[in-house]
Amino acid sequence: MGGTGILSGVILVCLAILVLAALAKPLRVLLRFGLSAAAGAAALGICHGLGLSVGINLVTVGIVGLLGTPGFLGLLALSLIL
Repeated sequence: MGGTGILSGVILVCLAILVLAALAKPLRVLLRFGLSAAAGAAALGICHGLGLSVGINLVTVGIVGLLGTPGFLGLLALSLIL
């Protein structure tokens, strides 16, 4: 591996670092949304098991994933009102 190969390797490593740095924030946001949605789905499942009629579907899980606890409480309030 000559000087050109070493230089190519260094450039590839630098590019990989730049790509990972550019994707870090969007991946973090997606991970946070996914974890919040999973926790919300579990909480909705518990409420369903306790007799509260909150449907578990993509819309309700998306609302809880996006809004977090206020979204969950809003869904519970709507289920009690309606």
